[in-house]
Amino acid sequence: MYSSHNYLKRKTPETGVNRQEFIAHLIEEYYTTTNVEAQEQVSANLANFAYDPINWDYLKSAEGLKLFVELLQTPNENLQLYGIAGLCNICLDKQSHDFILQKAHLKFIQTLLVKTENLEITLNILTLIYQLLTSLDAGYDKAFILTIDILKKIKFYCHSVKDQRIINISTLILEDFAQRHEFVELKDVATTSSIQ
Repeated sequence: MYSSHNYLKRKTPETGVNRQEFIAHLIEEYYTTTNVEAQEQVSANLANFAYDPINWDYLKSAEGLKLFVELLQTPNENLQLYGIAGLCNICLDKQSHDFILQKAHLKFIQTLLVKTENLEITLNILTLIYQLLTSLDAGYDKAFILTIDILKKIKFYCHSVKDQRIINISTLILEDFAQRHEFVELKDVATTSSIQ
């Protein structure tokens, strides 16, 4: 549920925890704890906080976006899921959108999509890709996001996965953002690869 600053101020008791401080504390806790379960709980909470636009500035100032990207690089699927969910929740913020589209950050997302077999991670990445493509500025080329490898993976999902949610979002991405010539190139690349 989206909140306003005035609403939160009215609902927070005098002795209550300041939301900005709490988010900063959670991020600090993630980095200082060695308990994996605690890291998972903190990451899940941060991903949930990213759902409400009122928290976006707090997450950005506490380097929550950096943490979300770092989570994608862990071998822990729960942390990967919370990282991609956090990015998916905050990506409509302009600064966050640009942060996610930095080459190194986007590469982590693309690599995770190609490698993961976790359906929830896949669904969140595809949703993030769709949102990024929908809100692209003129300064970006969609091919930067939809590389040949990503297009091949998305096409694979349309025909080889039983999860209807993944089929639906994959189909939307292809219908809304992939041109016919990209499929011809994709087919040519696939044919060349199978010959070698």
